[in-house]
Formats: sequence, structure tokens, C-alpha cells
Amino acid sequence: MAEKFPRSLLIRSGLVWRQGTGYILACDPRKEEESPHVEIFLWQQGNLARTWAEFNAHSLCRISHPGKGLVYLSSEGFFGVNSQTNHAGNIFTDSAPPPPNPRYGSFRSVAEIDGKAYAVGLRGMVYRLDEWTRWTRIDDGLPETFDIQAIHGFGESDLYAVGFRGECFRNDGRKWSMIEMPTNVNLTAVLCAPDGVVYVAGHNGVLIAGREARWSVIEHDETDKHIWDLEWFGNTVYASTMTGVYALDGRRLRAVDFGPDAPTTTYQLSAASDALWSIGEKDIMAFDGTAWSRVL
Repeated sequence: MAEKFPRSLLIRSGLVWRQGTGYILACDPRKEEESPHVEIFLWQQGNLARTWAEFNAHSLCRISHPGKGLVYLSSEGFFGVNSQTNHAGNIFTDSAPPPPNPRYGSFRSVAEIDGKAYAVGLRGMVYRLDEWTRWTRIDDGLPETFDIQAIHGFGESDLYAVGFRGECFRNDGRKWSMIEMPTNVNLTAVLCAPDGVVYVAGHNGVLIAGREARWSVIEHDETDKHIWDLEWFGNTVYASTMTGVYALDGRRLRAVDFGPDAPTTTYQLSAASDALWSIGEKDIMAFDGTAWSRVL
């Protein structure tokens, strides 16, 4: 019999694989402090299958290299890779080359870029998963004061990482270079979109668009809430706060209409070619390009 999602759990993150299929990371808040764990659910057309790991994974992405799979990551660097065979380890011990001065901080997110997983965190940490259990450290040249929150790119030779105090760095495949951004608020999301534009978002509703050395603030009065995630779906950029999801229409944001069954929680976004998910602590909503429906 298929499982039901326990409503006592808090959703940490999610990922839509395709319409009708996705993954959910959740935890039991009553056990979280004493017993690190993550509940991993495969959701298929309303049916759930569950597994778990004994670490606090909070971010995930899909990969196609070194093979098709799902990567999930904890703040402490513990990771899992679910594929035809499953793998697990810790980035700090399963990586090379060793840093000249060890950087130990909190990992903030993992993202897929050109089929590979990239993990970023505080103190300027950037790692790329090149083999099932081997990460390559690629943060030489980044200052330890750069507290990275998110990374995205058009490929290995065009990466953008954003973090606290409006800081942004670009890697052109050879070195990291600092980019002057038109803000000093904390930046929490970056999206290298198919339209060739890099979108960056952060606290107080800040939304910026540009590429390389040219950037401009998208002036809007739709929200002053912190924007936590950005996604591209149906030739549109979507932005999410803790209280709503917005679509970028030209140079303005507009709140999406969830319909009569609106979620009470929003936070992250995940997109596949035929579906967009909005993921909050208690709600997951799916958009097929026409209407929203409830996943959880």
C-alpha cells in the first residue's frame, strides 16, 4: 500500500522530475536536534515511497553526470547520491585538491549546472561532483569572507555565485572575479536563464538582471519580502518568498493565482520541462502552465 505523507513532518525541500513525479525532503521536528535525519519521498501521481538518511539534508538537485541521479546535501557536508546504485559520503573528506588553508563552514545549497552538482557554502566554499563520491574543490581565488548562498551557471566556464552583503563572483572557467552589483543586501538566489540573462534576488524583494559587467535593478513594488528562490518555466522567471510566488512580466512582478486551494507556506521553486513546483514547509503546489494543483 502506498504511504501517506505524515502531516507532522516539515518539508525541507523538493524537486519536480517531470509532471506527476518528484522528490521531497522532510524531517520530524521533534527528533531533529537529537537525531539528525532526512525522510526522502518519491512522489508519483499521488503515491509515495519513502527512504531516509541519517543526516540533515536540506538541498537537492538532479544530475546527468557521472550518471543520472539525485544528489542531496546537508549543512555539515554529508551527501547522498541516489542512482542505479546509491552512494554517500562527506564533501570535506571526499574531495580534492586539499585547500591551502582548510575552510570549514556551513553548506547552503546544491545546484545542477550542465548536468553536474555544485555545492556552495559559507567561507567561499565551492565544490563540483565529478564522480559518484568525489567532489572537486573549485574555490581557489574566492575570499573566505564570501558567504555564498547560491550558485548557477550557463556551463562550467560561466558560473555565478551570490551571497551576503550584495556580493557576487563569476568564474569564466579559469578564475573567479568579483562583480559589482547595484545593491548591498544579502543575495539568496541566482538563475542563469535560457534567455541569456542572469537573474539575482535577495532580501527586501531585491531583483536584479544582467550578465558579466552589466546589471540593473528591476524596480517593482509587488513585494518587499525576502526572495529565496528563482526558477524558469514556460519562458517566464518565477520568484518565491515565504508568503507567495511571483511571475516576472516584463519589468514587473505579479503574484500568481493559486486558485481556491492556495498554500499557506511557500519558499522554494523547482522546474521541469512540463511542471513547476512551489515548495513550502507544509505545502507543495504544481503548475502545468495553465493551472495550479496541490501535491501536498
